[in-house]
Amino acid sequence: MDFFDISEEPETRYARHHLIDWWNQEKLKQARVLVAGCGALGNEVLKNLALVGVGKITVIDFDTVSITNLTRSVLFRESDVDLPKVEAARQQLLEINPDISIEAIQGDLEFDLGIGNVREHDIIIGCLDSVNARWAINQAAYYAGIPWVNGGIGVAQGEVSFFDPKSEAACYDCSISDKMWERRNQRYSCQGVKRNIPDRAMPTTAPIASIVAAMEVHQALLYLHGKAGMLNPGEKIFLSLNPWTSFKVQIQRQEYCPAHDLPIEPTISIKYEANKPVVEILKHLEKSGFSEPVLWLRNEIIGKMKCDDCGYEEQVNQLLRQYPESKLPCPKCENEERDFEVIRNFTLQDKSAETLLADLCLTQNEILHCDTSKGKIAIQFC
Repeated sequence: MDFFDISEEPETRYARHHLIDWWNQEKLKQARVLVAGCGALGNEVLKNLALVGVGKITVIDFDTVSITNLTRSVLFRESDVDLPKVEAARQQLLEINPDISIEAIQGDLEFDLGIGNVREHDIIIGCLDSVNARWAINQAAYYAGIPWVNGGIGVAQGEVSFFDPKSEAACYDCSISDKMWERRNQRYSCQGVKRNIPDRAMPTTAPIASIVAAMEVHQALLYLHGKAGMLNPGEKIFLSLNPWTSFKVQIQRQEYCPAHDLPIEPTISIKYEANKPVVEILKHLEKSGFSEPVLWLRNEIIGKMKCDDCGYEEQVNQLLRQYPESKLPCPKCENEERDFEVIRNFTLQDKSAETLLADLCLTQNEILHCDTSKGKIAIQFC
């Protein structure tokens, strides 16, 4: 271990960091990190990012603080119970380091954060507890073309993996087994709408959360400094505290994994106008030389819903995977299931192309892909 004479070192917040030969505090001040999840793991990740002085941190989580969070979450207090986790965390983080910027978003990364906003960050750190949530963050990362670090914890076990869309290595989706897909799909009915299944409580403790979070942040810090990390893209490290063991594996890339086709640099920016129909976007593309456009939604929506028994129709315009199964019965005749239109894409010939942008459930700065005669392009709605 090296020791340094610090008698002449000025008393500044980051003085000890400056003793690390590869450390660049200014680079960290300019860094932008997105943290997905604000539970036990997210708390530790956020704390570490604040301590080292990462300049801009965005945290997204839809949940509120519960009393059970207090045994594993350093940023929460009993007075925070029932408050949004992200807001409670933000207050404590600014007390830890008032020099940093924290954007707190209470929402779901899959549905509430546009890819354009995701792309504004340098790296994502995942602190999630389900296959579905990790699948969603992998989609967002590969759409945006930025790397992400994945962490997972149990009682005394943990894992950390690293994925980078710019590499040829495996992504998270490549590691999803048939059983994992089956578990993920249990959240949705055969028609794709959301089932009312309560989330499972995951047993874990503060020590394993601290260790895995430290590994995640260290991997991110090395990436931000342009240095080789403890993990290469597509690698995963497992660890156990009891008995102590750790090992690293290379995830095998799946040849036909669709996530690897996602990153496309935006070529066209279009002003978001709520009352503009999709067909006008398609016509604009044709006039710009992109003929035969097919605009793909990132998240499918339900268009029209109809009851075959009584004939009742309604225009729904809601996200398929957020539409509750409990709302499928007809409100007029109580027929248990209604037929509905699922909209995945739009062409100039589709009647659904008359749908207004406001009814597409797009988030701010969303990026959508479009197939054209000139190949794939991306459209960012600003």
